[in-house]
Amino acid sequence: LIHELSCMPYLSPGSIPKRVAELDKQAGQFVLPERRERSYPRSVKARPQKYAVQKANKNNASQA
Repeated sequence: LIHELSCMPYLSPGSIPKRVAELDKQAGQFVLPERRERSYPRSVKARPQKYAVQKANKNNASQA
């Protein structure tokens, strides 16, 4: 398809409708089938931290 479209400027104007009709016939071959359902639900995974992070508690809150 990309090759055919990139060659369009070099074609004579009279042959362009014929080429477009051929592309329209061939376009059905490139349609992908429907996607299947997932076998498991999607979930967002936690990103690993680069550095260790201390959890804030009552003792460390006054130091921050």
